[in-house]
Amino acid sequence: MRNTVFAPIALAFMSTTASAPAVAQDLDGIDPVTAFEAMPEPVESGYETVNGLEMFYQVHGEVGAPLILLHGGLMTIETLGPLLPALAETRTVYAVELEGHGRTRDLDRPLSLRQFADDVAGFIIQRGLAPADVVGFSMGGATALGLAAHHPAAVNRLAVISASHQTDSIYESVRAGWPQLNAELLAGTPMEAAYMAVAPEPGRFGVLVDKMRDAMLAGMGWEEDEIRAIDAPTLLIVGDTDIVQPAKVLELFQLLGGTSSEGPMGPQVNPDRQFAVLPGVTHYEILYRVDLLMPLLDSFLSADED
Repeated sequence: MRNTVFAPIALAFMSTTASAPAVAQDLDGIDPVTAFEAMPEPVESGYETVNGLEMFYQVHGEVGAPLILLHGGLMTIETLGPLLPALAETRTVYAVELEGHGRTRDLDRPLSLRQFADDVAGFIIQRGLAPADVVGFSMGGATALGLAAHHPAAVNRLAVISASHQTDSIYESVRAGWPQLNAELLAGTPMEAAYMAVAPEPGRFGVLVDKMRDAMLAGMGWEEDEIRAIDAPTLLIVGDTDIVQPAKVLELFQLLGGTSSEGPMGPQVNPDRQFAVLPGVTHYEILYRVDLLMPLLDSFLSADED
């Protein structure tokens, strides 16, 4: 159980966790080999040089407006599961691998959300995709928040899945285990297997885990003023048994201006801010519940077409 508990903790980088039993159960039945076999061949793949980083990307789908898809901590493109092909049915999806993850080698610097956000912004601009819709999961969702705050011209609409903006969004019982996080604890997990399958230097998995641990312990996040600066229409989605506390995501929703002052019929609706809690869904499992995710994403992302 030790390994399955710690894998989603790292996955959650800037998100949050329910309980140890729920987290352990979260990865039961998730086979990274199956995920690789199920992933369709990309239309295009390669590297884009951004801020000195050779960022790996894949393009899936050939219809619809461009959409940037950001994975979670210790993940690769393949571990996004069925969410990627589901999005690619109606959109041209650009899935990137963030610094140190998968095929994107890390540079001689610490990992940080701000650097992730700057790199994704550079990718969007260099590829001529701005403004693009952005969907981010877990650490990728936290990165997307910073992207929208600091690079507003790069973002059209923003969907954040299983993430929030501050470290205390993660349950204290989970954060207590972060100092012990290392590659040995993740041996045999889907995260390790996914990295080993594609990384140009598989032996650097331990370096990635150490950098992730140090980044988490640094208490990275976004200040309230940064969140308030987000102008892009934003959808927040979390599972009711996620590793992100739904109450903390609700706080983020309110910080974004999700509701205005109360009137005679209660709080006034802001159509550019949406918040959804999916029933019976854990952190990693949420990627496999496209039956629940896609109606929300399709409706939100297609709003500009109405």
